[in-house]
Amino acid sequence: MHSTRLGTSVLVLWLGLAPAAVAQEIPHPTDFFGFEIGTDGEMARYPKILEYLQLLAERSGRIEYEERGTTTLGNPYVLATISSPENLARMDRLVEINHRLNDPRGLSEADAMALAQEGVPFYFLYATIHSTEVGNTQTIITIAHRLATDQSPEIAEMLDNVVLLVVPSQNPDGQVLVIDHWYETEGTGYNRTYPDLYHHYAGHDDNRDWFMFTQTETRLALDIHRELKPQVTHDMHQMGPTGARIFVPPFQDPHDPNIHPLLLEGQAQIGAAMAAALIAEGKGGVVYDQQYDLWAPARQYMLYHGQPRILTEIASARLADPFVNPAGPDVPLGPQAARVNFPLPFDRGAWRLGDIVDYGFTAVFAALEQVAKNRTTWMENYYRVHRDWVHRDESPYAFVVSADQRDPFETYELLELLQTGEVEIHQARGPFTAGGQSYPAGSWVIQLAQPAGAFAKTMLERQVYPDLRYYPGGPPIPPYDVTAQTLGLLMGVDVDQIDEPVRADLELLAEIVPRRTPMPPAPGWGYLVGPGSNAGFLAAARLQRAGVPLHRASNRFEVDGHRYAPGTWLVPPTREAAAILEGVSRETGLVIGGANEAPGVPGFRMRAPTRVGLWRAANNMPGGWLRWLFEQYELGHIEVSSLDFAGDLADTYDVIVLPAGTTRTRIVSGLDPEQHDESWRWAYGVGDEGWRKLAQWVRDGGTLVALGSAVSTARELLDLPIEPVLPQRRGRATPPSEDSPRDADETAGLRETFQSPAQLLVALRDRVVEPTSLFYCPGSLLKQEFNPTHPVAFGMPERWPVFFRFDQAYQLTPSFDITAETVSRYPDEADMVASGWLLGDELLRNKANVVAFTVGKGSVVTLGSQIAFRTQTRGTFKLLFNAIFQGPATAVSADELARLD
Repeated sequence: MHSTRLGTSVLVLWLGLAPAAVAQEIPHPTDFFGFEIGTDGEMARYPKILEYLQLLAERSGRIEYEERGTTTLGNPYVLATISSPENLARMDRLVEINHRLNDPRGLSEADAMALAQEGVPFYFLYATIHSTEVGNTQTIITIAHRLATDQSPEIAEMLDNVVLLVVPSQNPDGQVLVIDHWYETEGTGYNRTYPDLYHHYAGHDDNRDWFMFTQTETRLALDIHRELKPQVTHDMHQMGPTGARIFVPPFQDPHDPNIHPLLLEGQAQIGAAMAAALIAEGKGGVVYDQQYDLWAPARQYMLYHGQPRILTEIASARLADPFVNPAGPDVPLGPQAARVNFPLPFDRGAWRLGDIVDYGFTAVFAALEQVAKNRTTWMENYYRVHRDWVHRDESPYAFVVSADQRDPFETYELLELLQTGEVEIHQARGPFTAGGQSYPAGSWVIQLAQPAGAFAKTMLERQVYPDLRYYPGGPPIPPYDVTAQTLGLLMGVDVDQIDEPVRADLELLAEIVPRRTPMPPAPGWGYLVGPGSNAGFLAAARLQRAGVPLHRASNRFEVDGHRYAPGTWLVPPTREAAAILEGVSRETGLVIGGANEAPGVPGFRMRAPTRVGLWRAANNMPGGWLRWLFEQYELGHIEVSSLDFAGDLADTYDVIVLPAGTTRTRIVSGLDPEQHDESWRWAYGVGDEGWRKLAQWVRDGGTLVALGSAVSTARELLDLPIEPVLPQRRGRATPPSEDSPRDADETAGLRETFQSPAQLLVALRDRVVEPTSLFYCPGSLLKQEFNPTHPVAFGMPERWPVFFRFDQAYQLTPSFDITAETVSRYPDEADMVASGWLLGDELLRNKANVVAFTVGKGSVVTLGSQIAFRTQTRGTFKLLFNAIFQGPATAVSADELARLD
C-alpha cells in the first residue's frame, strides 16, 4: 500500500528535525488510526476521519476544514480544501475568476485568457455516496496525508496548480451505519453487510438525485458547485468484485448531445492519465469505454455546468474482508483476454481493501498531475464551454412555461428546480407570441443562450434515445440508467419548445416564488379546491390533522361561471380551515375558491383522519422514496412491519401501500433470523399466517395500493382478475444498478456478465441468453389515457405520459366476486413514446395500467407503471394520493354533502 513516510523523512532531514518531533506535528495515518489504512478487517470510522482532517488543517498550511451543514440524520457534511498556502490565501480571488469564466458575457477573448492564466482549476473529489463502497473514503485519508506532508516537487506542482475540494463522504449517514454494523457483528455468525437502506430515503439511488435535488446531501454538494464553480468533478465509486478491477473514462456511447465536446475530451484525457499511471505500476484490470454511459442527467449535473465527470469504479472486496475468486484462490479475477480498452488483465485470485485504496490513490494523483500540468488549458476550456453556450444562436432558442397551468404548485417546483440548477429564468411583463402561440403576462421564458443552457435544454426537451442493438435485429444494448427525463412531462407542467428567438418584455427573476391567487371572502357554504394540483393533498393532510371535515365532489359542477371538475375538495368555511388553506396557498400557489350554496352533486366523505401505512421491508429503495414523499405531504403515515401482524391491522390502518419491489417472499420470509439479530425482527417476515391476515384485512374493508412490480404481489395475494400481457424477461438485458452488487432492486446485466461483444454473440448463438427485443422499455415516458371521472384519476388530464421502467401492462379477466375498473390505459396508437426509448409499442395498445378493484368490503388499486419513480414523476402523484384518500372514503348523497359534516 502507498505510504508517505518517505516524504516525511525527507522533510525531517531537510529541516534537521528529529523524526519524533515531526511525527508529533503531523501523525501518519497508521499511528493516528492504529492500523495501516487498507488493512484486512479494519476501517477508519467517519468521526475519526473528520478528526484527522481537522488535525491536518490545524497543523498544515495546506488544508482548510469546513463543516458545511448536517446530513439527513444529523452527521457533519465536511469539505476539506487542499492547495498551496498561497492559493488558500487568495481563494476569494480564485473563486471570483471561476464565476467570471462561468458567465463570460461581455468578457473579451483577451481578458478571458488573462483570467485563465491567473486562475487555478478546482478539482472536486467526493467519495462513498454509496456507503458499502467503503474503500474510497479510506483512500481519502491517504490522499490528504500525502498532500499535507509530502515535500516533493511533484506534490508542490500539484498544490501550486490545483485547488482540491474534498468531501470525504457524500453520504456520511450511510458511512456510519455500514461501518458501525461491520464492527458490531464482528465475531458473530451474522451477516456483516448492513441490510437496510444506507441512505434514509434514497438508498443506492442517492446519486440519481442530480436534477430533482430532493435530498439534503445533494443540495449540500450542489452548494459547492454553485459557490466555488469547480472545473472538474471526480466521483469515486466501487463496482462488482468479479469483472475488471477499475473503470476509468472515457465512457461508452451514447452520450447526451447537450454535453460539450471539450468535456468529453477532458474526461478522456484524465482517464488516459489514470490508466497509464495504473498500468505503469503493474496494476492490471483497468477498463474504459465500457458499461458506463453519459446519457442520464440524474448522475451527471457537472457535465451541464462546464465540468467533465470523472467516474472511477473500483472492484469491491467483501467490505474490509478479501474477496477470493469462487473458482479458486489461484484463478485470476476478471477477464483474462487483453483488448484495446482492457490492456492488462489482473493476475491474482484475491482482491483486498488495500488494493482498492492503492488503485484509488494512484488514479487520483494521476488526475491531479494531469490537471496541474495543464492548468491554463483547463481554465481556458472552462471558459470556452460557457462562451459557446452564452453565444448560442440556433434552434431551439428557448422554452416557455405558460402562466396558465393546471397545477401552479408543480409549475413553481419545476421553475425552482431549474433555478436551483443555476438556470436563468425570465418572466414576461405582458402578453406575447412565440412559436405561433400566444402567452399571457406572467409566463416564464427560459432562454438557452446562457451559462446553464445545457442543463436547461436537457431537462426541458424530449429525449430521442438511439436504437442501439448488439447486432442488427438483436437484443438492445441497455442504457446505464433511464432514457427520458423531460421535466415538464415528469412534473405535469406544460412546457413549449420555441424554435425562434423570443421577442417579449422580459424580467430576469432573482427568486422563484409561487404564483398567488388571493383567497376569496369567507363563503356562505364552503371553500372549493380544484383537484388539479398536488398541493390539494398537502391541504387535505393538514385539514385532517386539524380535525376539519373533508369531502370531495363526485361530479362536475359550476359556481359563478367557474367550472369545477370531479374530485374538487369541499371544505367547511371555519376560521381554522381558512387559516390552513391560506397557508398552503401561500406556500404552493394553490388556488382556493368559494361557494355560497351547496353545488347539488353527490360526493365522498373522507375518513378523518385517513390512516396510512407504508409497507416497510429492508433495503427497499422504492419504499424509501415513498417515505420521503409521504413526509413532504405530511400524510402522517406509519411504517408497516412484521411486528404489526401480532394485532389487528384494522385497528391501525385504513390503507396499506406496497412499494415496488415488494414480493410475497419479502413479506412472508423477510430477513433470515440466522443472519440478523433481534434488532432486525421488524424485517423477519410475517409468515404464511400473516400473508393470509393481510388478505383478510382487505376483504374486511381495508384498502391495498400496489405500485410497479408489487402489482403481481397484490394479484397473487387476492387472486385479482388481471393478467400481465408483456413477455417476461429472461436472460435480462437490464443495466446494473450503478456499481453496487448489493442492490436488491436492480440486477447486474449482460455487460456485467459478458466482457466483450464477441462473448455476448457467442452466448446468444448458444442460447445462454435469449434476445429480449420483443419488448424493452428501460425507463421512458409513455403515452397514457385517463378517466378523470374515476376517483383514482381525479385531477388528471385525459392524456398525460406515465413513466415506465421494466414494468408490466395488464388485461382484465372475468370474475364473479371481484369487480374491476380500468382507470388508465395505453392508447390505441402505433407510437407510444412521449420521450425516451421503447421496443414493442404494439404490445401496449389498449392495455390497462391503473386498475381499481372491489374485493369484499375492501378495495385494491394497482398502479402498474412507475407512478412515483424516485419521486420525479410528480405529474402522476395524484393517482397514488387519490387511491390513498379514496380507499376508506364513504359515498354520500347531494343532501348529505351539503351539510359538510
